[in-house]
Amino acid sequence: MMSEQEKAQRDKFVHDSKKADFADQRKGERQQYFADDNMSVDEMVRREKLSTRWDYEENMAQAGAASKRKAPEKAFDAEEDEYGANLGNTLKKMESKDKKMKTADLEERAKRIAVQEHQKSEAATTRDPFNLDNPKFPKHMLVAVGTRAYLMLQTRGRVCDGHCLIVPIALCPSTTNCDEDTLEEMRNFKKCLMQMFHTMDQDCIFHETATGFNRHPHIVVECVPVSRKTAANAPMYFKKALAECENEWEAQNKSIIDTRGVRKLSSKIPKNMPYFSVEFGLQGGFAHVIENEGAWSKHFGIDIMAGLLRKDAEILKRERSDIAHERRLCEMFKAGFEQFDWTKALQ
Repeated sequence: MMSEQEKAQRDKFVHDSKKADFADQRKGERQQYFADDNMSVDEMVRREKLSTRWDYEENMAQAGAASKRKAPEKAFDAEEDEYGANLGNTLKKMESKDKKMKTADLEERAKRIAVQEHQKSEAATTRDPFNLDNPKFPKHMLVAVGTRAYLMLQTRGRVCDGHCLIVPIALCPSTTNCDEDTLEEMRNFKKCLMQMFHTMDQDCIFHETATGFNRHPHIVVECVPVSRKTAANAPMYFKKALAECENEWEAQNKSIIDTRGVRKLSSKIPKNMPYFSVEFGLQGGFAHVIENEGAWSKHFGIDIMAGLLRKDAEILKRERSDIAHERRLCEMFKAGFEQFDWTKALQ
């Protein structure tokens, strides 16, 4: 390192050089071409020694700083050279293990969700009022049982005598979600009911409401027998009510879907989409996609039927006969349905 005395000599030399050069410029004549033109040999040697030592120390300092900046890279390169391909293989194994852990976590999560869904389904089945194995199921109202569907009388909200329900045996949220065999048996019950009520000069109106899919509901198709005259006016009543049921400007779907001539409702309405459907006999009728389930009345069908039959819908919803009276109603219904009961062939 340079001593304090040497540094002072160097600085004085640079200062004197600049001062002399400035004096030459003031005179307006060039007295020398370089600052060291008038320098003696001894002064040149002394300056060279000072500048060479100073340059060497500056170069050493810069080299040291550069080596510090590059040290991490060199250390990494040295480590890579030392371990070679083993380091790369280790990293690959770590990545593979990480992916396996992520896959395992996803599988575990999917398994938990599947278990939760199964538990919800089991709980819904236990609470299901239309489950034949439910201890609270009103078996005294059961009319006929097939392999995939059954027929029973309505227990609450009967709008007239003969008001009955066609129900799939397995828990199913809508007829659009039912399999072909279940739909075929439900259709058989419809045919038999129409034949029975035709002998009484009556027609059948079938309607269903499919909502609350997340609660695992059990769909039922209600059958309401009405006079021929009332049946003739029914399409107009339902069409008007469906057109006014939801705000047409806010609705994303058509308010009324024509299902006349359609054998399967699922060809018009996708699965797991809430809807209301009404059929006049087996010729089809109208359907409506429910966009706002919170504002939709689950008694929509009963309200329209009560209006058709000029009855108080609120009283009908609350009305429930005693069990003895319900038994008599069911026995009378069975007597009239027996000759049309297609489930007899299963026995």
